[in-house]
Amino acid sequence: MLNRSSCVPAAVLAALVGLCAPLAQAMVNPTLQPVDLFDRHRVVLSLKITAVNEEKGVVDLAVEQVFKGQFAAKKIVLSLGNDAAKEAFQLLPRPDLSVVAYVGGVRRGQDNDILFYAGGEGRWQKGLVQPASNPAEPASWQWTEDLGPQKLYGTFNGHPQRLAEMMEDKALGRAFFPAKPFDQFKEDVVIGQFTKPIGGVALYDINGDGKLDVYACNETGNRVWLQSAEGKFTDATDAMGLAGVTSVSCSFADVAGSGRADLLAGGVIHRQNADGKFAKSDLLPVDANENVKMSTFADINHDGYPDVVVSKVKGGLRVYLNPGAKGGNFSDATAALGLDTAECGAGQTGFFMQGDWRGEGRVSLFYSVGAGLLLQQDQTGRYAPTTSSLPYDFTTFGENAALTGAGCFAPTWRVDRQDIVFSRDSGVNIKANVAGKAFDAGQFGNEIIVATEEAQAVVAEDLNADGYVDIYAASRSATVPNNLYVNRGYGSFMVSTRYKAGAIPGKAHQHGALGVAIGDVNGDGANDLLLGGADGTLSLLINDTLSLRQPKENPISQEKTLEQTGIVSVTVGGTLGVVGARVTIADADGRVVGLREIGANVATGCRGPDTVNLAVREPGKYTLSVRYSDGVTKAWPVDVVAGTHVTIHAARDAASGSMP
Repeated sequence: MLNRSSCVPAAVLAALVGLCAPLAQAMVNPTLQPVDLFDRHRVVLSLKITAVNEEKGVVDLAVEQVFKGQFAAKKIVLSLGNDAAKEAFQLLPRPDLSVVAYVGGVRRGQDNDILFYAGGEGRWQKGLVQPASNPAEPASWQWTEDLGPQKLYGTFNGHPQRLAEMMEDKALGRAFFPAKPFDQFKEDVVIGQFTKPIGGVALYDINGDGKLDVYACNETGNRVWLQSAEGKFTDATDAMGLAGVTSVSCSFADVAGSGRADLLAGGVIHRQNADGKFAKSDLLPVDANENVKMSTFADINHDGYPDVVVSKVKGGLRVYLNPGAKGGNFSDATAALGLDTAECGAGQTGFFMQGDWRGEGRVSLFYSVGAGLLLQQDQTGRYAPTTSSLPYDFTTFGENAALTGAGCFAPTWRVDRQDIVFSRDSGVNIKANVAGKAFDAGQFGNEIIVATEEAQAVVAEDLNADGYVDIYAASRSATVPNNLYVNRGYGSFMVSTRYKAGAIPGKAHQHGALGVAIGDVNGDGANDLLLGGADGTLSLLINDTLSLRQPKENPISQEKTLEQTGIVSVTVGGTLGVVGARVTIADADGRVVGLREIGANVATGCRGPDTVNLAVREPGKYTLSVRYSDGVTKAWPVDVVAGTHVTIHAARDAASGSMP
């Protein structure tokens, strides 16, 4: 089987970038996609380049897997048939590079035709099969034509390894690679209006009634809106004792196991009392609230109790540990965790995000300063930067103004592992975890290179309920639009509004957002967007994508897949280990089809709910697992039925193996 954990080294990949830069904005070709090529050829296989002889113009390839048809040879010698392919030969072939080949068209006269993809941002090649004099010898192919950056560009523009994975899935009958966007939002619902730009925002069940409420930060005073049974929002700032609170960011969590949500506003924790009112606490030291860039809850020491991480202006990262069951004030553990050192960014200013990068239960921090610091814990809990050859530029017009770099941890490159997704001043980057090493996946994300100007932050969630996690990038300017990058799977994205002008019809999407949160406000299984506008407008964008799934008389294959997709909504419950809990759903073979981490969508200091929506495209029996932040793991069987939506309350005290 194809080794999905292997990828081409970053240095090799970098050599391919820019081959087709003039056509980087080219659009997806919906009439010809890799699944179509699979159907139109007799043999489909993946290969690996083992040697390149530049002097003779010869490439040696080893057959890795045959996805379709019969192919006896284990090795192939690919030689230049004429001068037409000479330029591409000089640019493309590198040892260890993956190649996907389509051999022998199904139409008459195409028996010896070859179409192959070796990377290069959409650059395809043609060739011919040469007669074999001895079946025991390697097969002989001739490279006859470089199709260049124009022909077939919109067919597949990503990494050849991911194309091989798609062909494997196609052979297994489960490939899904949409050629057009299937997302739709309703007109904006304006929740509130401020005279100043909005900072952090939250979509969270603040009063514990099972419905998501809204919180927004502003220098004129933060405000909270509670959702009623009718889906309406009522300003409850004064009634909940939060009048006069100001901060740049916000987060919610149960800090002491009381069963009630507490508020982190900047560097101050406000406890929620039994009567539903909040009261300012002294759990954090006074200086925790000085010069705050952003803050959030995270279980840094993995004891089940949420700690606090604060980024300070010219002060680096600070961590305050929750005392846990013994009670008392939070303690400053910055020095004990190694975060007071220059190598960990002490004294600098920037956004940060947290998540389980290695999947081992430890919280990693990505700090958007310098070239980007990936800080990971050792077995003692101390942080140190990971050596990386992937430098990023977080400057704005050459200045370290800390205006960009906010993001999240989310499974965007592959569905079964966390990536670091973040903004830069004119775009979005994906730092993927491939075989334990950092891999610059963004450069192979196709339309992810479509610029979001003055980008400040990104969040990532499945916004069209198709099982892939999409990316929403927010501009910090009130005159510059945001961008929705729809995940097509296999490392490819498209900007939906390029294909469907009315996909996001409201004004809020066009006017930037300094705070972004994602959650299912109306409980239909599709995630909604809360935008804290750069123009001071707090807007809710209700997702209407499920309305597109009405049965059609002649649906295309992609529509059939979406019609049978089931949605599993999982509410992670309990008084311990919720922040940082990892939710996965896997099939009977252990193949993970959905993964989320509670509290990882921090952006500029924002908070989403403790409920996640997992869209599963293949109905059947699955296992839902929740690994709480302190390592306790619970599992429940789930029967995903085509086209249905089921809600599961994954309570920590529920018996393992039973439906709650």
